[in-house]
Amino acid sequence: MYKFAAADENEMIVFGAAKPGKSQQQVSDWINFMKQQGIQRVCCLLSNSQLARYENLLEIYQSEFGMERVCWTPIEDFQLAELETLTNKILPFLAIANQESEKVVVHCSGGVGRTGHVLAAWLVYSRGLSNFDAIASVKRTGRNPDEAVIVALLIGRNPWKVKRKLNALLDSCRDAIYSSSI
Repeated sequence: MYKFAAADENEMIVFGAAKPGKSQQQVSDWINFMKQQGIQRVCCLLSNSQLARYENLLEIYQSEFGMERVCWTPIEDFQLAELETLTNKILPFLAIANQESEKVVVHCSGGVGRTGHVLAAWLVYSRGLSNFDAIASVKRTGRNPDEAVIVALLIGRNPWKVKRKLNALLDSCRDAIYSSSI
């Protein structure tokens, strides 16, 4: 349900999912489902325009999970996160969840592309996986960290450049763990 799955078959803290439906009941059902899975934190990647379709979604998350347990970092559909967003906001949020042993769900709209590359970044950053292994692992959960690469040609971008950007992004996430531990 909701495409809910761990970032990796061995991952116990960070999970991915699709967004809730737009009605208040659907949001409530989504939250109840997540709580039944032991989720204590939410990282929402919905863009401003996607979030605007909801009535106070972030406020509802904050009410249900707590202010400090909700992270919103808007990423446009079929785009990759900015390095600064990943290394200064998303990954530290996930790292705190990991330190506190609090399960966290990352979601975009469909729970495939944006969620997929953020989960791959997590596996590179925190679990030491290679870019290839992280992407393959996330793909086995039904997500596609390469979605922005695949869609690039359809939106007038060079897919090879987007793939290089994804790999550079993951490399920088790996480097971020080393520079933060010094």
